Amino acid sequence: MTDTLVHNAAPGVRDNWSSPVHGLIDKYEQLLSEHRAMFPDLYRIIELKRQNATTVAEAKSMPSGTSTICQNSLLERPLRGKELRARMREGHHEIRQQVVSMNAEIIPRTQAHNRKSSCATIEEERNFRSEIVGAKIRAWRSLLPNLIKQLSRIPDPRRAKSVKHKLTVLMMFGLFGFIFRLSSRREMNRELTGALIHENLKRIFPEIETIPHADTLARLLEGTNPHDIEAIHIGLIKELIKNKKFKNVLIHGCLPVTIDGTQKLYRDGLLQDGQWCERKVGKSKAEDVQQYIYVLEANITLKNGLTIPLMTEYLYREHNELLQPTGKQDSETTALERMIPRLKKYFPRQKMIFFLDGMYATQPVMGMLHANCFEYLIKFPKEKLKDLAKYFNKNKSMSSPVPDQPAYRKRIQEFYWENNIPYGHEWQLSINLVGCVEQYHVVNPKTGKIVLCHSEHAWISSISLNINNAHELCNLGARKMWFIEDSINTEKNRGYHYKHAFSYDWNGMKGFHYLMRLAHAINAISEFTKKMKRYIKEIGCSATLKIIKETLFSPWLSLAWYEAQKLKIPQLRLQLE
Repeated sequence: MTDTLVHNAAPGVRDNWSSPVHGLIDKYEQLLSEHRAMFPDLYRIIELKRQNATTVAEAKSMPSGTSTICQNSLLERPLRGKELRARMREGHHEIRQQVVSMNAEIIPRTQAHNRKSSCATIEEERNFRSEIVGAKIRAWRSLLPNLIKQLSRIPDPRRAKSVKHKLTVLMMFGLFGFIFRLSSRREMNRELTGALIHENLKRIFPEIETIPHADTLARLLEGTNPHDIEAIHIGLIKELIKNKKFKNVLIHGCLPVTIDGTQKLYRDGLLQDGQWCERKVGKSKAEDVQQYIYVLEANITLKNGLTIPLMTEYLYREHNELLQPTGKQDSETTALERMIPRLKKYFPRQKMIFFLDGMYATQPVMGMLHANCFEYLIKFPKEKLKDLAKYFNKNKSMSSPVPDQPAYRKRIQEFYWENNIPYGHEWQLSINLVGCVEQYHVVNPKTGKIVLCHSEHAWISSISLNINNAHELCNLGARKMWFIEDSINTEKNRGYHYKHAFSYDWNGMKGFHYLMRLAHAINAISEFTKKMKRYIKEIGCSATLKIIKETLFSPWLSLAWYEAQKLKIPQLRLQLE
């Protein structure tokens, strides 16, 4: 329309008018090409939708009686019930056959079946329970003795003359409360103070001499430095590293650590400690005030799937009446700036690689990791680093698959990268970029048909990339960042009661949190031993943990059996995959 108006105008007017119009059109085409280069996936989706719309329009315009695939798909009756489930099973089977033909890796989450118990008699069930509990006790006896010695060295803040229970007894009481995933101090008093469970635990660990009260533990933790518990937790991990338990599941020869932030709990009003963070909620003029606890969690995420809680950094509100009377509130990045030096202090010579979310893709974070000699892979936020994304997208045409492994976990992958890119205000950093383009088939749950999907991932790396290390760094390392999310979800919703305060005193709450994380680490490591892993694959994780708890809290096994366990050599052999 614009060209027609320009053509019909007078010659002088046409010359004066066409020049700015064509300039605007050239500018528009330049912006469009830049946007297309920046977001190629968006335009690929638009092209696919446009092709589908064209196909549908052609099918509608065809004369009656014409037999085509598109027309049949439009007139096809939607499947329901058994027919839809059968179609979906066929689709899943077809996808699986395609994956098998490409020699791709398929690892089922569990092999548990929906079947009746295999134990026909009480004696068979007793033997079955004794095997599972025996495997768990051997893992405990490998992990806990040295830990108990370390707990006994924590400074005791209580008056010596009024001490009734040893500090070790109280700490073990809290630790087993979280190992058995009890929900509150009241439940600890109800479950852990029974004569039977105390006698069973005492047979395994003679240090548990008395039966304390959970409130006594809470008062102890209020006066104890919670970082003493954290140091014992780190000592347990360092002992495992020293014994080379993680040797075959490291990433690029480094201990893989994933960091993520999460909210622990919140309470309405301003009733809690002044170090709790604060926020306003609601859209009305009279906004309500909430206090909340937010933490930064660091987990070891090994390539075999084992996720071990490592460290916690609390975000807090600092009150300084001279500098800022209203209080200065923490953020995830400032908490990370405190966590990294603490990890360096605990592991001064340990090679570590960090996997971080896109919010940490900043020069200060990368500079701090570089200064502490840590490797990293950070999710590349293309929306935030637009110029770098535009430069990196040019390499997508040169992507290539990993030799002898075109597919991984049902996905056909191709990698592309760019090494040694100067970065920073003074170009003091040298970073590397790596991307992965993949396609995979899924079954549409509404139609039962197989649909081809595309996805793309990119990271900023401190390690130079090549076709030989792309799979290990990206697939076995950075792509498994969801391990920490699943671990936090386990602590919140699968029994560890992460969102329960246990104490409203700041020190007491942190002490209970560190005990919970230590108990989760002990459970996670023991569940990945070879024997325990076999039972978990057979009957499922929740069912296995339930059997262990029921057996220890009930008279299934005799005291002589517990005594016999002390004579067996403790073992800790981790399952590699």
